[in-house]
Amino acid sequence: MKRFYSNGKILLCGEYVITKGAKAIGLPTKMGQDLCVINNSNNIIKWTSLNSDKKIWFECILNIKKLDIIETTDEAITLKLIQILKICKEINPNFLISGKTVRTNLTFDFNWGLGTSSTLINNISQWANVNPYFILNKSFGGSGYDIACAQNNSSILFSKHKTNNKIVPVNFSPSFKEYLFFIYQNKKQNTQLEIKEFNNKSKISSNIIDDISNLSIEFLKCANLKDFSKLIDYHENLIGSLLNKKPLKSKFPDYKGTVKNLGAWGGDFFLAAGPKDSLDYFINKNLKTGFKYQEIIKEF
Repeated sequence: MKRFYSNGKILLCGEYVITKGAKAIGLPTKMGQDLCVINNSNNIIKWTSLNSDKKIWFECILNIKKLDIIETTDEAITLKLIQILKICKEINPNFLISGKTVRTNLTFDFNWGLGTSSTLINNISQWANVNPYFILNKSFGGSGYDIACAQNNSSILFSKHKTNNKIVPVNFSPSFKEYLFFIYQNKKQNTQLEIKEFNNKSKISSNIIDDISNLSIEFLKCANLKDFSKLIDYHENLIGSLLNKKPLKSKFPDYKGTVKNLGAWGGDFFLAAGPKDSLDYFINKNLKTGFKYQEIIKEF
């Protein structure tokens, strides 16, 4: 049996503008996804995907020669999987020349937006010996920071370039991390669609890109919660003005701290910086899935 593993991801800052080349901080998570492969003699690919509760959330059977669908529980997901496998086979003709039984296992809920697709791409890339950024560009698109998080066991400072992305491992381990929390908004956001809409309607000046890049550096340097919270509010206002949306803080006016969108606005997780009992506050707002910083973020 072959086994491959990739970390999940959280984008601390630089959302949207990361696609324009702004520097951004990516945080790999302790939760991720593995992919296990064994041979079979049936000339098929039998694919089973398990969620964090160990329940099957997707299954399909493909013909090994043409990668045609024989059976599936979700045609749209299967077609995307076929696209990824075909990309790999075009680059590496020796990939998938015999039957395989594949099982993937998530250790986070697939609705959470922590990288179900990016961890899958990175795992398949290891299996097929194909560049994961090439697969990403040909399939889902995006900045690629999530692939970098999948591969790195420390926080990263990421910037997207036309030829090669710049990935710098950084030591983001704030002394005040006991006051940082990650809260799930009870809905999944379509990041691919959000970024597409942003790129279609927004012309971003180099000054904005520089501002966000400088903010990312300031986040890394920040030594106390008060200054960190000010950076959050400034970042929220800046991105909010680009999106013509109100900062997330407006939804929690009585919270004795501040909050920040992570990744595409409107869904998945957000960051809360505030009192040690912050999780209780959000539970009372019916946001019952939340984590302390140390519970979710992978630190080298």
